[in-house]
Amino acid sequence: MKTRKLNSAVIILVSRVKLFKTTIDLFYKNWNNKYNYPIYVHTFGKIFTNAEKKYFKKKYKKIFFEQITPKVPIHIKKKSLFYYRFYNDYAYKSFSPRRIGYLHMCNFASNITSFGKLGCISRKLKRYDYLMRIDDDSWFKKKINFDFFQKLKSYPMATGRLTITPGSYISLTREKLFDFLKNYVKKNNLEIKNKKLNYILTQTDHTKLNLLPYSLGNLDLYNIKVLKKKKFIEFIKKVNRIGGVYKYRWADYDLINLFLYIHFEKPIYDFALKKNFYEASHPSAKRITSLKNHKTRDSILNILKLFVYLIEKRLFKLKRIFT
Repeated sequence: MKTRKLNSAVIILVSRVKLFKTTIDLFYKNWNNKYNYPIYVHTFGKIFTNAEKKYFKKKYKKIFFEQITPKVPIHIKKKSLFYYRFYNDYAYKSFSPRRIGYLHMCNFASNITSFGKLGCISRKLKRYDYLMRIDDDSWFKKKINFDFFQKLKSYPMATGRLTITPGSYISLTREKLFDFLKNYVKKNNLEIKNKKLNYILTQTDHTKLNLLPYSLGNLDLYNIKVLKKKKFIEFIKKVNRIGGVYKYRWADYDLINLFLYIHFEKPIYDFALKKNFYEASHPSAKRITSLKNHKTRDSILNILKLFVYLIEKRLFKLKRIFT
């Protein structure tokens, strides 16, 4: 008996056109040729030429292009942004104003039901009950002969592979998240449904948040019928209000996973895809990203801003040495 196709779509945020050509080809070849779900390609600003869009639309079924313009919310001051947190070793060593796009991406993905709002997914996606999100380097290596979306009839969320990252370094991207969750639960008088999270939030050690299994982020599926309800809308509004994404680099998978762990005992279905079927990043991703960065031409104003930022960063380091 043939399973009825669900009211679903796929979203992908693209910044690397050359890499996208490989990713989308493998995605259709190894999965979507069989299921023919619509693909909504999103970009921050203009990435594709008209000729490139025409090429993809001719080659693949049901592919659409949505151009959006992200912006740092006006209530978040420049010096509050994550890359100005020089005391944070990850921010100090691995972030600069050039990585603002990553923060925009986290905001885009965590506001998964903020259809049509500034920097968020297109309002055209509002009509779907289920959404899949993949990255522009998601690597579908072999044919996968089942419909991912079917699991969302029983779960609020599903992912290609759940993982635990116990190291303390990951905590540098979850600053204040522990306290935010505890306050959210207390203020709303909530009973935490997931036993592991319930235990973690009774502790005082914020690094214990790392003991939870989190989704991949680059192959995640959402039951939008759950996430468009008032509870999640209010939750993500609170995150946006305090600037959790832009100030502390809270990731979309952190936020959505943790919200669901609070409200469901078993919220995330794990497809446990082996690496010979799916990998988070295509091997050419690093080379293409390096090439893209090498070719980037900053305006004089942006170069000056970056120069000032680097001086401030250096002064902070000197201050730490001599105090």
